[in-house]
Amino acid sequence: MQRKYILQIIQDLLMLLIVGSLMGFHLWTERTHELLGILIFSISIVHLMLNFDWMKRIFQRDYDLFEILKIITNIALFFLFLASIISGLMLSRNVLPNLFIHNSSDLVRKIHMTSVHWLQIFIAIHLGVHWKMLAVFLSRLWQIAEQSLIRKLSSLVTIAFCIYGAYVFISRNMMAYLLLQVDFAFFNFEEPAVVYYFDYIAVMVLVAYTTRILIWLLIFVHSKLIEVNEVN
Repeated sequence: MQRKYILQIIQDLLMLLIVGSLMGFHLWTERTHELLGILIFSISIVHLMLNFDWMKRIFQRDYDLFEILKIITNIALFFLFLASIISGLMLSRNVLPNLFIHNSSDLVRKIHMTSVHWLQIFIAIHLGVHWKMLAVFLSRLWQIAEQSLIRKLSSLVTIAFCIYGAYVFISRNMMAYLLLQVDFAFFNFEEPAVVYYFDYIAVMVLVAYTTRILIWLLIFVHSKLIEVNEVN
């Protein structure tokens, strides 16, 4: 297995963990939050460098439906990262308080809050797009057979996570954050960290697995339509 691919997997998981930490703003000090933001900015630059060859070839080949979806997801992720990082730098009060773009207005706070919540969703979509690839990678890494009991149990656990993730998404009113309906984020400072991050993972699994199912349905329906047209 290529070292570059393994490095990309590790990097993606690290970014996922850092975004989760950033989402749990109330569980860390403000200075730690800002330092983690700078860290993920640095990692995202490395991520772009590792995928530079893919970006160079983006307009040099034909794309099917799945490849187009991957490109749209990556472009959305890029702009969401950009919005969240720039707005975060503007709001910095501890690490970079004298930055020339400093601005702590309500508009900048709202942009930061909304872009970070959408970033969580699109990172999960990104995972869903690569769900099958990750499943194959982990199965080979841990030498798990396709029809093994572990694979079947993992499917049941995933479905359970999705059900709970839907409950979390509704109970935490996450849609309001995505639709710019919240001016100030609500944090439960008495909530244990393990509960918050379990909920965070559940929502990520919900979005990722839903993306995986929708992709399968779209590709399946699309291929069937092509077959019908060829027959006719």
